[in-house]
Amino acid sequence: MNLPFLHLIALSLYALSCITGLGQEKNGPRELRLLPVGDMPPFRQEIRDGVRYELEPDPGSEPPQMISIPLTKKKSVTVQLALGTFTESLPLPATLQMCRLQKAQGDETELWSQIQLPEQGDCAVILWRDPQKNTWDVVRSMVIPEGPVTFPAGSARLVNTLTANSRWVFAHKTIEVKAGGVVVEKLPAESVPVQVSVRDAEQNWRVVFQSAIGQGDDERSNVILYRADGEEVRNPVKLINLREQVNPEPVGVVTPP
Repeated sequence: MNLPFLHLIALSLYALSCITGLGQEKNGPRELRLLPVGDMPPFRQEIRDGVRYELEPDPGSEPPQMISIPLTKKKSVTVQLALGTFTESLPLPATLQMCRLQKAQGDETELWSQIQLPEQGDCAVILWRDPQKNTWDVVRSMVIPEGPVTFPAGSARLVNTLTANSRWVFAHKTIEVKAGGVVVEKLPAESVPVQVSVRDAEQNWRVVFQSAIGQGDDERSNVILYRADGEEVRNPVKLINLREQVNPEPVGVVTPP
C-alpha cells in the first residue's frame, strides 16, 4: 500500500472534520447558557418569641429564581437562576433571534429582559443588575459566542462587564480588555499568576485582583470582572473564575497522524 497516499487521505479527512465542526458550531439548532453575576443579599434575621427567623431578601436584591423563555408560540423552557453559576445549556431553535427572559411565578410570567441573539451559533449571556437603579428588576446583559472553536479547552475567556477598561498582566504578556469586551487567551495547563487592574475615575490603573488562574488540559476558564453591588462594599470591582471541563470530541472525528 502507498504510505504517502494514505497519509494524504488522513490529512484530507482531518481537514473535512474541522470544516464540519466549524459548520456545526455556526449552523442548525443551538444552545444558550445564562450566568447572573453580583453580590448575594445580606443575611438578615429577627427574633420572635425567642426564636430566630431568617428574613426574605429585599425586593430586587437578587435575580429571579425561575426564568421562562418562549421558544415558539406554544412551547417554552424554564430554568433556575443562581448567582455565580451557569445554567444548564438550553436548546434553542435556529430561527430564534430575540430571546425573551420572563420571570416565572407559578403559571404567571412577567417580561424581565429581551436579548438580541447572534444569527448563528451557541452563546452565553452574562447578566447583572443595572448600576444606576441597583436592582435586579432592571437587568443589563452581554452576549458571548460559545463552542469548541471560539472557546476551546486550554483557554481563558476574560470578560469585562464594567464601564471601564481593564488590564490583565500575565507573566508572558499584558492584555487590555475594553469595557464590555471579551478576550479569549490560550493558557498553559498550570497555575498562571495574573494581576488585574481597572481604570478609576482619575483614569489611573487600580489593582482589583492579584492571584493565579489554573486549569487542566481539558478545562477552560470563565474569568469575569463585575461591579460589586452589595451593601458596604470595600472593593467596587470583583472577579469570579469559573472553570469547566470541555466535552471530548465526538466519536468519528479523525485526528491528524
